[in-house]
Amino acid sequence: MQQFNFERALVGSGKLVACQVALRGNGIESILLSYKNSTTMLVQSMTGQEKSVEAALRVCWTLNKHQKPFTDSEIVKECMLEVATALFEEKKDIINAIQSIPLSARSNTRRTELLADDNKNNLIHILQMAPCYAIAIDESCDIVDSEQMSIFVRFLDVESRVFRDELLALLPLKCKTRGEDLFKTFDDFMTKSNISYDKIVSISTDGAPAMIGKEKGFVKRIKDKNAEILSYQCIIHQTSLCGKLSTTLKEHRQFKDFLFECDSVYSDLLQYNNVRWLSKGKVIERFWSIKEEVITFLVNLDSVESKQYHKFLTNESNMLSVVFLKDILGYLNVLNTELQGQKKLICDLISSVSAFRRKLEIFEEDIKNQDFIHFPTILEYKKTPDIDCSMFLSFLSDLGEEFRKRFKDFAEIGKLSQFLKNPFEVSPTGEWIDVATKLFKLPKSSLQVEIINLQEDISLQMYKTSSTEDFWIKHVLDKYMNCKTLAIKLATMFGSTYVCETSFSKMTFLKKPIPFKINRSPP
Repeated sequence: MQQFNFERALVGSGKLVACQVALRGNGIESILLSYKNSTTMLVQSMTGQEKSVEAALRVCWTLNKHQKPFTDSEIVKECMLEVATALFEEKKDIINAIQSIPLSARSNTRRTELLADDNKNNLIHILQMAPCYAIAIDESCDIVDSEQMSIFVRFLDVESRVFRDELLALLPLKCKTRGEDLFKTFDDFMTKSNISYDKIVSISTDGAPAMIGKEKGFVKRIKDKNAEILSYQCIIHQTSLCGKLSTTLKEHRQFKDFLFECDSVYSDLLQYNNVRWLSKGKVIERFWSIKEEVITFLVNLDSVESKQYHKFLTNESNMLSVVFLKDILGYLNVLNTELQGQKKLICDLISSVSAFRRKLEIFEEDIKNQDFIHFPTILEYKKTPDIDCSMFLSFLSDLGEEFRKRFKDFAEIGKLSQFLKNPFEVSPTGEWIDVATKLFKLPKSSLQVEIINLQEDISLQMYKTSSTEDFWIKHVLDKYMNCKTLAIKLATMFGSTYVCETSFSKMTFLKKPIPFKINRSPP
Protein backbone atom coordinates (compact mmCIF):
# COMPACT_ATOMS: atom_id res chain seq x y z
CA MET A 1 0.00 0.00 0.00
CA GLN A 2 1.48 3.19 -1.08
CA GLN A 3 1.86 6.00 1.40
CA PHE A 4 -0.26 9.07 0.72
CA ASN A 5 1.97 11.95 -0.35
CA PHE A 6 0.58 14.92 1.61
CA GLU A 7 3.23 17.25 0.25
CA ARG A 8 2.32 16.52 -3.29
CA ALA A 9 -1.32 16.72 -2.45
CA LEU A 10 -0.80 20.04 -0.80
CA VAL A 11 1.12 21.34 -3.78
CA GLY A 12 -1.58 20.03 -6.08
CA SER A 13 -4.29 21.51 -4.00
CA GLY A 14 -2.36 24.77 -3.94
CA LYS A 15 -2.23 24.77 -7.71
CA LEU A 16 -5.94 24.03 -7.81
CA VAL A 17 -6.74 26.88 -5.47
CA ALA A 18 -4.48 29.19 -7.42
CA CYS A 19 -6.18 28.10 -10.60
CA GLN A 20 -9.60 28.66 -9.08
CA VAL A 21 -8.56 32.11 -7.86
CA ALA A 22 -7.18 32.94 -11.29
CA LEU A 23 -10.37 31.79 -12.94
CA ARG A 24 -12.45 33.79 -10.50
CA GLY A 25 -10.22 36.82 -11.11
CA ASN A 26 -10.66 36.49 -14.83
CA GLY A 27 -14.41 36.20 -14.32
CA ILE A 28 -14.50 39.36 -12.20
CA GLU A 29 -12.41 41.21 -14.75
CA SER A 30 -14.70 39.98 -17.48
CA ILE A 31 -17.75 41.10 -15.52
CA LEU A 32 -16.16 44.49 -14.79
CA LEU A 33 -15.18 44.90 -18.44
CA SER A 34 -18.70 43.99 -19.54
CA TYR A 35 -20.18 46.47 -17.04
CA LYS A 36 -17.74 49.17 -18.13
CA ASN A 37 -18.58 48.65 -21.80
CA SER A 38 -22.32 48.70 -21.17
CA THR A 39 -21.99 51.82 -18.99
CA THR A 40 -19.86 53.54 -21.60
CA MET A 41 -22.40 52.71 -24.27
CA LEU A 42 -25.19 54.03 -22.02
CA VAL A 43 -23.25 57.22 -21.24
CA GLN A 44 -22.44 57.70 -24.93
CA SER A 45 -26.07 57.13 -25.78
CA MET A 46 -27.25 59.59 -23.13
CA THR A 47 -24.60 62.13 -24.17
CA GLY A 48 -25.67 61.80 -27.80
CA GLN A 49 -29.31 62.36 -26.88
CA GLU A 50 -28.43 65.35 -24.72
CA LYS A 51 -26.40 66.87 -27.54
CA SER A 52 -29.28 66.34 -29.96
CA VAL A 53 -31.68 68.03 -27.56
CA GLU A 54 -29.18 70.87 -26.99
CA ALA A 55 -28.81 71.31 -30.76
CA ALA A 56 -32.60 71.42 -31.13
CA LEU A 57 -32.85 74.03 -28.37
CA ARG A 58 -30.15 76.15 -30.01
CA VAL A 59 -32.01 76.06 -33.34
CA CYS A 60 -35.24 76.91 -31.53
CA TRP A 61 -33.57 79.83 -29.71
CA THR A 62 -32.08 81.18 -32.94
CA LEU A 63 -35.41 81.00 -34.78
CA ASN A 64 -37.14 82.82 -31.94
CA LYS A 65 -34.37 85.42 -31.75
CA HIS A 66 -34.88 86.22 -35.43
CA GLN A 67 -38.68 86.00 -35.11
CA LYS A 68 -39.11 83.10 -37.49
CA PRO A 69 -42.07 80.69 -37.42
CA PHE A 70 -41.73 77.36 -35.60
CA THR A 71 -42.26 75.46 -38.84
CA ASP A 72 -38.98 76.82 -40.21
CA SER A 73 -37.09 74.37 -37.96
CA GLU A 74 -37.75 71.60 -40.48
CA ILE A 75 -36.27 73.76 -43.23
CA VAL A 76 -33.20 74.40 -41.05
CA LYS A 77 -32.71 70.65 -40.62
CA GLU A 78 -33.05 70.07 -44.35
CA CYS A 79 -30.42 72.75 -45.01
CA MET A 80 -28.03 71.24 -42.45
CA LEU A 81 -28.37 67.81 -44.04
CA GLU A 82 -27.65 69.24 -47.48
CA VAL A 83 -24.56 71.05 -46.18
CA ALA A 84 -23.31 67.98 -44.28
CA THR A 85 -23.82 65.75 -47.31
CA ALA A 86 -21.84 68.15 -49.48
CA LEU A 87 -18.97 68.72 -47.02
CA PHE A 88 -18.80 65.43 -45.10
CA GLU A 89 -20.08 62.86 -47.58
CA GLU A 90 -17.86 60.07 -46.22
CA LYS A 91 -18.57 60.82 -42.55
CA LYS A 92 -21.94 59.17 -42.14
CA ASP A 93 -21.84 59.68 -38.37
CA ILE A 94 -22.16 63.46 -38.85
CA ILE A 95 -25.11 63.08 -41.19
CA ASN A 96 -26.72 60.55 -38.84
CA ALA A 97 -26.20 62.90 -35.89
CA ILE A 98 -27.95 65.74 -37.74
CA GLN A 99 -30.69 63.36 -38.84
CA SER A 100 -31.32 62.45 -35.19
CA ILE A 101 -31.93 66.06 -34.09
CA PRO A 102 -35.66 66.42 -33.24
CA LEU A 103 -36.72 69.50 -35.22
CA SER A 104 -40.33 68.94 -36.13
CA ALA A 105 -42.75 71.84 -35.79
CA ARG A 106 -44.42 70.22 -32.79
CA SER A 107 -41.10 69.52 -31.05
CA ASN A 108 -40.00 73.09 -31.71
CA THR A 109 -43.24 74.39 -30.23
CA ARG A 110 -42.69 72.38 -27.03
CA ARG A 111 -39.11 73.55 -26.73
CA THR A 112 -40.16 77.14 -27.30
CA GLU A 113 -42.57 76.76 -24.39
CA LEU A 114 -39.74 75.42 -22.21
CA LEU A 115 -37.49 78.34 -23.16
CA ALA A 116 -40.35 80.77 -22.61
CA ASP A 117 -41.04 79.39 -19.11
CA ASP A 118 -37.37 79.64 -18.21
CA ASN A 119 -37.15 83.21 -19.53
CA LYS A 120 -40.36 84.16 -17.71
CA ASN A 121 -39.05 82.82 -14.38
CA ASN A 122 -35.75 84.67 -14.82
CA LEU A 123 -37.55 87.87 -15.76
CA ILE A 124 -39.90 87.74 -12.78
CA HIS A 125 -36.94 87.05 -10.49
CA ILE A 126 -35.00 90.15 -11.55
CA LEU A 127 -38.22 92.20 -11.74
CA GLN A 128 -38.95 91.44 -8.09
CA MET A 129 -35.52 92.85 -7.17
CA ALA A 130 -36.07 96.08 -9.15
CA PRO A 131 -36.80 99.24 -7.13
CA CYS A 132 -39.73 100.11 -9.41
CA TYR A 133 -41.13 99.43 -12.85
CA ALA A 134 -43.46 100.87 -15.48
CA ILE A 135 -46.02 99.12 -17.67
CA ALA A 136 -47.14 99.67 -21.26
CA ILE A 137 -50.28 97.78 -22.19
CA ASP A 138 -52.47 97.38 -25.26
CA GLU A 139 -54.93 94.86 -26.65
CA SER A 140 -55.53 93.79 -30.21
CA CYS A 141 -56.90 90.98 -32.36
CA ASP A 142 -54.30 88.64 -33.86
CA ILE A 143 -54.13 86.83 -37.20
CA VAL A 144 -56.48 84.05 -36.07
CA ASP A 145 -59.07 86.47 -34.60
CA SER A 146 -58.01 85.93 -30.98
CA GLU A 147 -58.07 88.96 -28.71
CA GLN A 148 -54.78 89.35 -26.85
CA MET A 149 -53.33 91.78 -24.36
CA SER A 150 -49.66 92.72 -24.75
CA ILE A 151 -47.90 93.79 -21.56
CA PHE A 152 -44.40 95.27 -21.57
CA VAL A 153 -42.42 96.21 -18.51
CA ARG A 154 -39.50 98.64 -18.12
CA PHE A 155 -37.29 98.47 -15.05
CA LEU A 156 -33.78 98.83 -13.71
CA ASP A 157 -31.92 95.51 -13.65
CA VAL A 158 -29.99 95.95 -10.40
CA GLU A 159 -27.57 93.11 -11.19
CA SER A 160 -26.42 94.33 -14.61
CA ARG A 161 -27.22 98.00 -13.83
CA VAL A 162 -29.08 98.71 -17.06
CA PHE A 163 -32.68 99.61 -17.89
CA ARG A 164 -34.54 96.83 -19.65
CA ASP A 165 -37.68 96.81 -21.80
CA GLU A 166 -39.14 93.30 -21.71
CA LEU A 167 -42.29 91.56 -22.85
CA LEU A 168 -43.87 90.55 -19.55
CA ALA A 169 -46.82 88.63 -20.99
CA LEU A 170 -49.06 88.17 -24.01
CA LEU A 171 -52.35 87.19 -22.43
CA PRO A 172 -55.35 85.75 -24.32
CA LEU A 173 -58.69 87.44 -23.67
CA LYS A 174 -61.22 84.63 -23.67
CA CYS A 175 -64.28 86.72 -22.86
CA LYS A 176 -65.17 90.31 -23.70
CA THR A 177 -62.71 93.20 -23.80
CA ARG A 178 -64.36 95.49 -21.28
CA GLY A 179 -62.28 97.23 -18.66
CA GLU A 180 -63.20 94.71 -15.98
CA ASP A 181 -62.30 91.81 -18.30
CA LEU A 182 -58.91 93.32 -19.09
CA PHE A 183 -58.20 93.92 -15.42
CA LYS A 184 -59.26 90.43 -14.31
CA THR A 185 -56.92 88.83 -16.85
CA PHE A 186 -54.10 91.16 -15.80
CA ASP A 187 -54.75 90.72 -12.07
CA ASP A 188 -54.78 86.91 -12.34
CA PHE A 189 -51.39 87.04 -14.05
CA MET A 190 -49.95 89.40 -11.41
CA THR A 191 -51.20 87.17 -8.60
CA LYS A 192 -49.87 83.93 -10.11
CA SER A 193 -46.51 85.59 -10.86
CA ASN A 194 -46.27 87.12 -7.37
CA ILE A 195 -45.64 90.61 -8.79
CA SER A 196 -46.51 93.55 -6.54
CA TYR A 197 -48.64 96.52 -7.58
CA ASP A 198 -46.78 98.70 -5.07
CA LYS A 199 -43.71 99.05 -7.32
CA ILE A 200 -45.63 100.28 -10.39
CA VAL A 201 -44.60 103.86 -11.19
CA SER A 202 -46.71 104.48 -14.28
CA ILE A 203 -48.88 102.80 -16.86
CA SER A 204 -49.17 103.79 -20.52
CA THR A 205 -52.22 102.78 -22.59
CA ASP A 206 -53.64 103.52 -26.04
CA GLY A 207 -56.46 105.63 -24.57
CA ALA A 208 -59.29 103.26 -25.55
CA PRO A 209 -62.51 103.62 -23.47
CA ALA A 210 -62.00 100.17 -21.92
CA MET A 211 -58.59 101.34 -20.71
CA ILE A 212 -59.35 104.82 -19.36
CA GLY A 213 -63.04 104.60 -18.38
CA LYS A 214 -63.65 106.61 -15.21
CA GLU A 215 -65.83 104.02 -13.47
CA LYS A 216 -64.89 100.57 -14.78
CA GLY A 217 -61.79 101.26 -16.88
CA PHE A 218 -58.65 99.17 -16.63
CA VAL A 219 -56.54 102.05 -15.29
CA LYS A 220 -59.17 102.94 -12.67
CA ARG A 221 -59.09 99.40 -11.29
CA ILE A 222 -55.30 99.34 -11.16
CA LYS A 223 -55.30 102.64 -9.28
CA ASP A 224 -57.63 101.01 -6.76
CA LYS A 225 -54.67 98.73 -6.02
CA ASN A 226 -52.14 101.58 -5.94
CA ALA A 227 -53.48 105.14 -6.00
CA GLU A 228 -50.01 106.65 -6.62
CA ILE A 229 -49.63 105.11 -10.09
CA LEU A 230 -49.30 107.71 -12.85
CA SER A 231 -51.26 106.94 -16.03
CA TYR A 232 -50.73 108.35 -19.52
CA GLN A 233 -52.21 107.85 -22.95
CA CYS A 234 -49.68 106.90 -25.60
CA ILE A 235 -47.89 109.99 -26.95
CA ILE A 236 -47.82 108.60 -30.49
CA HIS A 237 -51.57 108.05 -30.45
CA GLN A 238 -52.00 111.62 -29.27
CA THR A 239 -50.26 112.90 -32.38
CA SER A 240 -52.81 111.20 -34.65
CA LEU A 241 -54.92 114.35 -34.83
CA CYS A 242 -55.98 114.71 -38.44
CA GLY A 243 -59.04 113.23 -40.10
CA LYS A 244 -59.09 110.64 -42.80
CA LEU A 245 -57.71 111.76 -46.14
CA SER A 246 -58.70 108.90 -48.38
CA THR A 247 -59.74 108.93 -52.00
CA THR A 248 -60.65 105.61 -53.53
CA LEU A 249 -60.26 104.81 -57.19
CA LYS A 250 -62.54 101.93 -58.16
CA GLU A 251 -60.58 101.12 -61.31
CA HIS A 252 -57.59 100.14 -59.19
CA ARG A 253 -56.12 97.38 -61.37
CA GLN A 254 -56.39 99.46 -64.56
CA PHE A 255 -54.78 102.38 -62.74
CA LYS A 256 -51.78 100.26 -61.71
CA ASP A 257 -51.38 99.04 -65.29
CA PHE A 258 -51.55 102.64 -66.50
CA LEU A 259 -48.77 103.73 -64.10
CA PHE A 260 -46.62 100.85 -65.31
CA GLU A 261 -47.09 101.88 -68.93
CA CYS A 262 -46.20 105.49 -68.05
CA ASP A 263 -43.01 104.34 -66.31
CA SER A 264 -44.18 106.24 -63.22
CA VAL A 265 -42.06 106.78 -60.11
CA TYR A 266 -44.55 104.65 -58.14
CA SER A 267 -46.48 101.59 -59.23
CA ASP A 268 -49.53 102.30 -57.09
CA LEU A 269 -51.30 104.95 -55.04
CA LEU A 270 -51.23 104.46 -51.29
CA GLN A 271 -54.64 104.17 -49.66
CA TYR A 272 -54.97 105.56 -46.14
CA ASN A 273 -56.21 103.07 -43.55
CA ASN A 274 -56.48 102.87 -39.77
CA VAL A 275 -53.14 101.19 -39.14
CA ARG A 276 -51.85 103.24 -36.22
CA TRP A 277 -48.30 103.80 -37.40
CA LEU A 278 -49.16 104.56 -41.05
CA SER A 279 -48.61 108.26 -41.65
CA LYS A 280 -51.18 110.20 -43.63
CA GLY A 281 -48.35 112.41 -44.80
CA LYS A 282 -46.93 109.54 -46.85
CA VAL A 283 -50.27 109.10 -48.61
CA ILE A 284 -50.40 112.75 -49.70
CA GLU A 285 -46.71 112.76 -50.63
CA ARG A 286 -47.07 109.79 -52.98
CA PHE A 287 -50.25 111.19 -54.49
CA TRP A 288 -48.51 114.47 -55.27
CA SER A 289 -45.62 112.64 -56.93
CA ILE A 290 -47.95 110.97 -59.47
CA LYS A 291 -50.60 113.72 -59.67
CA GLU A 292 -50.18 114.23 -63.42
CA GLU A 293 -50.55 110.51 -64.11
CA VAL A 294 -53.70 110.45 -61.98
CA ILE A 295 -55.22 113.36 -63.92
CA THR A 296 -54.40 111.74 -67.26
CA PHE A 297 -55.92 108.47 -66.12
CA LEU A 298 -59.13 110.19 -65.00
CA VAL A 299 -59.48 111.90 -68.39
CA ASN A 300 -59.58 108.48 -70.06
CA LEU A 301 -62.42 107.29 -67.85
CA ASP A 302 -66.05 107.95 -68.69
CA SER A 303 -67.80 107.87 -65.33
CA VAL A 304 -69.47 110.58 -63.26
CA GLU A 305 -67.19 109.90 -60.31
CA SER A 306 -64.01 110.17 -62.40
CA LYS A 307 -65.19 113.52 -63.80
CA GLN A 308 -65.75 114.80 -60.29
CA TYR A 309 -62.26 113.71 -59.28
CA HIS A 310 -60.81 115.36 -62.37
CA LYS A 311 -62.61 118.60 -61.64
CA PHE A 312 -61.28 118.58 -58.10
CA LEU A 313 -57.68 117.91 -59.18
CA THR A 314 -57.65 120.69 -61.77
CA ASN A 315 -58.97 123.34 -59.37
CA GLU A 316 -56.14 125.57 -58.09
CA SER A 317 -57.79 126.30 -54.74
CA ASN A 318 -58.28 122.61 -54.06
CA MET A 319 -54.71 121.81 -55.01
CA LEU A 320 -53.39 124.53 -52.71
CA SER A 321 -55.17 122.75 -49.86
CA VAL A 322 -53.58 119.47 -50.92
CA VAL A 323 -50.05 120.93 -51.07
CA PHE A 324 -50.56 122.59 -47.68
CA LEU A 325 -51.56 119.23 -46.24
CA LYS A 326 -48.59 117.61 -47.92
CA ASP A 327 -46.19 119.97 -46.18
CA ILE A 328 -47.81 120.10 -42.73
CA LEU A 329 -48.45 116.36 -42.63
CA GLY A 330 -44.83 115.86 -43.65
CA TYR A 331 -43.81 117.68 -40.46
CA LEU A 332 -46.22 115.51 -38.48
CA ASN A 333 -44.67 112.46 -40.08
CA VAL A 334 -41.21 113.53 -38.90
CA LEU A 335 -42.59 113.96 -35.38
CA ASN A 336 -44.27 110.56 -35.58
CA THR A 337 -40.97 108.95 -36.56
CA GLU A 338 -39.11 110.68 -33.72
CA LEU A 339 -41.59 109.29 -31.21
CA GLN A 340 -41.26 105.70 -32.42
CA GLY A 341 -38.57 103.26 -31.40
CA GLN A 342 -37.61 101.36 -28.29
CA LYS A 343 -35.76 102.55 -25.19
CA LYS A 344 -36.99 106.14 -25.60
CA LEU A 345 -37.20 108.11 -22.36
CA ILE A 346 -40.52 109.79 -21.68
CA CYS A 347 -38.71 113.11 -21.28
CA ASP A 348 -37.26 112.80 -24.78
CA LEU A 349 -40.73 112.17 -26.23
CA ILE A 350 -42.18 115.15 -24.39
CA SER A 351 -39.32 117.35 -25.66
CA SER A 352 -40.08 116.32 -29.26
CA VAL A 353 -43.76 117.22 -28.82
CA SER A 354 -42.90 120.55 -27.16
CA ALA A 355 -40.55 121.41 -30.02
CA PHE A 356 -43.30 120.69 -32.56
CA ARG A 357 -45.76 122.94 -30.71
CA ARG A 358 -43.25 125.79 -30.90
CA LYS A 359 -42.75 125.11 -34.61
CA LEU A 360 -46.48 125.58 -35.19
CA GLU A 361 -46.12 129.20 -34.03
CA ILE A 362 -43.37 129.73 -36.62
CA PHE A 363 -45.53 128.09 -39.31
CA GLU A 364 -48.44 130.42 -38.55
CA GLU A 365 -46.20 133.47 -38.84
CA ASP A 366 -44.80 132.16 -42.12
CA ILE A 367 -48.31 131.67 -43.56
CA LYS A 368 -49.44 135.13 -42.41
CA ASN A 369 -46.49 136.78 -44.16
CA GLN A 370 -46.98 134.51 -47.20
CA ASP A 371 -43.26 133.81 -47.29
CA PHE A 372 -43.86 130.04 -47.33
CA ILE A 373 -40.24 129.28 -46.43
CA HIS A 374 -41.50 126.35 -44.36
CA PHE A 375 -43.99 125.25 -47.04
CA PRO A 376 -41.85 124.61 -50.14
CA THR A 377 -44.61 122.78 -52.04
CA ILE A 378 -46.96 125.78 -51.75
CA LEU A 379 -44.16 128.08 -52.90
CA GLU A 380 -43.55 125.85 -55.89
CA TYR A 381 -47.19 125.39 -56.88
CA LYS A 382 -48.90 128.76 -56.29
CA LYS A 383 -49.72 130.61 -59.51
CA THR A 384 -50.75 133.99 -58.07
CA PRO A 385 -48.76 136.32 -55.78
CA ASP A 386 -51.43 136.47 -53.10
CA ILE A 387 -53.59 133.56 -51.99
CA ASP A 388 -56.30 133.16 -49.37
CA CYS A 389 -54.59 131.57 -46.36
CA SER A 390 -57.43 131.86 -43.86
CA MET A 391 -58.17 128.15 -44.00
CA PHE A 392 -54.49 127.27 -43.46
CA LEU A 393 -54.24 129.59 -40.46
CA SER A 394 -57.41 128.14 -38.98
CA PHE A 395 -56.04 124.61 -39.43
CA LEU A 396 -52.76 125.49 -37.69
CA SER A 397 -54.59 127.23 -34.86
CA ASP A 398 -56.85 124.22 -34.31
CA LEU A 399 -53.88 121.88 -34.50
CA GLY A 400 -52.00 123.88 -31.86
CA GLU A 401 -55.04 123.89 -29.57
CA GLU A 402 -55.49 120.15 -30.05
CA PHE A 403 -51.87 119.56 -29.07
CA ARG A 404 -52.30 121.73 -25.99
CA LYS A 405 -55.36 119.79 -24.81
CA ARG A 406 -54.05 116.34 -25.56
CA PHE A 407 -50.64 116.83 -23.95
CA LYS A 408 -51.63 118.69 -20.82
CA ASP A 409 -51.18 115.45 -18.84
CA PHE A 410 -47.52 115.41 -19.85
CA ALA A 411 -46.90 119.04 -18.91
CA GLU A 412 -45.86 118.29 -15.32
CA ILE A 413 -43.54 115.43 -16.26
CA GLY A 414 -42.02 117.74 -18.88
CA LYS A 415 -40.94 120.09 -16.06
CA LEU A 416 -38.73 117.29 -14.74
CA SER A 417 -36.94 116.78 -18.05
CA GLN A 418 -34.06 119.15 -17.33
CA PHE A 419 -33.46 117.57 -13.94
CA LEU A 420 -33.15 114.14 -15.55
CA LYS A 421 -31.06 115.19 -18.56
CA ASN A 422 -28.92 117.94 -16.99
CA PRO A 423 -29.18 118.10 -13.18
CA PHE A 424 -26.26 120.55 -12.96
CA GLU A 425 -28.35 123.35 -14.48
CA VAL A 426 -31.63 123.13 -12.51
CA SER A 427 -32.45 125.52 -9.72
CA PRO A 428 -32.86 124.10 -6.19
CA THR A 429 -35.96 126.26 -5.85
CA GLY A 430 -37.30 125.57 -9.34
CA GLU A 431 -40.79 124.38 -10.19
CA TRP A 432 -39.49 120.84 -10.77
CA ILE A 433 -39.06 120.43 -7.00
CA ASP A 434 -42.79 120.94 -6.40
CA VAL A 435 -43.70 118.57 -9.26
CA ALA A 436 -41.40 115.84 -7.88
CA THR A 437 -42.88 116.29 -4.42
CA LYS A 438 -46.43 116.09 -5.77
CA LEU A 439 -46.10 113.20 -8.23
CA PHE A 440 -43.58 110.96 -6.47
CA LYS A 441 -44.10 111.89 -2.81
CA LEU A 442 -40.44 112.75 -2.26
CA PRO A 443 -39.36 115.10 0.59
CA LYS A 444 -38.82 118.62 -0.75
CA SER A 445 -36.16 119.57 1.80
CA SER A 446 -34.02 116.51 1.06
CA LEU A 447 -34.29 117.05 -2.71
CA GLN A 448 -33.14 120.64 -2.43
CA VAL A 449 -30.15 119.80 -0.23
CA GLU A 450 -29.14 116.81 -2.36
CA ILE A 451 -29.32 118.66 -5.70
CA ILE A 452 -27.03 121.40 -4.33
CA ASN A 453 -24.52 118.81 -3.06
CA LEU A 454 -24.69 116.96 -6.37
CA GLN A 455 -24.06 120.13 -8.38
CA GLU A 456 -21.02 120.93 -6.24
CA ASP A 457 -19.63 117.38 -6.43
CA ILE A 458 -16.51 117.79 -8.59
CA SER A 459 -16.14 114.03 -9.06
CA LEU A 460 -19.43 113.97 -11.03
CA GLN A 461 -18.46 116.77 -13.41
CA MET A 462 -16.39 114.41 -15.58
CA TYR A 463 -19.47 112.25 -16.25
CA LYS A 464 -21.59 115.01 -17.77
CA THR A 465 -21.18 113.51 -21.23
CA SER A 466 -22.29 110.03 -20.12
CA SER A 467 -25.69 108.77 -21.20
CA THR A 468 -28.56 109.72 -18.91
CA GLU A 469 -29.04 106.15 -17.66
CA ASP A 470 -25.31 105.54 -17.04
CA PHE A 471 -24.91 108.85 -15.21
CA TRP A 472 -27.62 108.12 -12.66
CA ILE A 473 -27.08 104.38 -12.27
CA LYS A 474 -23.30 104.01 -12.40
CA HIS A 475 -21.90 107.33 -11.21
CA VAL A 476 -24.34 109.02 -8.81
CA LEU A 477 -23.77 107.59 -5.34
CA ASP A 478 -26.46 106.47 -2.90
CA LYS A 479 -25.84 109.50 -0.72
CA TYR A 480 -28.02 111.37 -3.25
CA MET A 481 -30.75 108.81 -2.68
CA ASN A 482 -33.82 111.03 -3.26
CA CYS A 483 -32.41 112.53 -6.46
CA LYS A 484 -31.40 109.08 -7.67
CA THR A 485 -34.83 107.63 -6.85
CA LEU A 486 -36.53 110.41 -8.80
CA ALA A 487 -34.22 109.92 -11.79
CA ILE A 488 -34.73 106.13 -11.84
CA LYS A 489 -38.51 106.52 -11.73
CA LEU A 490 -38.46 109.04 -14.58
CA ALA A 491 -36.13 106.87 -16.67
CA THR A 492 -38.36 103.86 -16.02
CA MET A 493 -41.58 105.40 -17.35
CA PHE A 494 -42.99 104.49 -20.76
CA GLY A 495 -44.12 107.39 -22.93
CA SER A 496 -45.94 105.29 -25.51
CA THR A 497 -47.29 101.83 -26.27
CA TYR A 498 -44.99 101.48 -29.28
CA VAL A 499 -43.43 98.27 -27.93
CA CYS A 500 -46.90 96.72 -27.60
CA GLU A 501 -47.83 97.63 -31.16
CA THR A 502 -44.61 96.12 -32.52
CA SER A 503 -45.30 92.90 -30.61
CA PHE A 504 -48.65 92.57 -32.39
CA SER A 505 -46.93 93.08 -35.73
CA LYS A 506 -44.42 90.35 -34.89
CA MET A 507 -47.17 87.98 -33.78
CA THR A 508 -48.98 88.51 -37.07
CA PHE A 509 -45.86 87.27 -38.82
CA LEU A 510 -45.09 84.46 -36.40
CA LYS A 511 -48.50 83.04 -35.64
CA LYS A 512 -49.06 80.80 -38.62
CA PRO A 513 -51.29 77.73 -38.21
CA ILE A 514 -49.20 74.53 -38.10
CA PRO A 515 -50.45 71.95 -40.61
CA PHE A 516 -51.04 68.64 -38.85
CA LYS A 517 -51.13 65.49 -40.95
CA ILE A 518 -53.83 62.95 -40.22
CA ASN A 519 -52.78 59.35 -40.70
CA ARG A 520 -55.68 57.30 -41.97
CA SER A 521 -55.57 53.50 -41.84
CA PRO A 522 -56.67 51.72 -44.98
CA PRO A 523 -60.21 50.34 -44.77
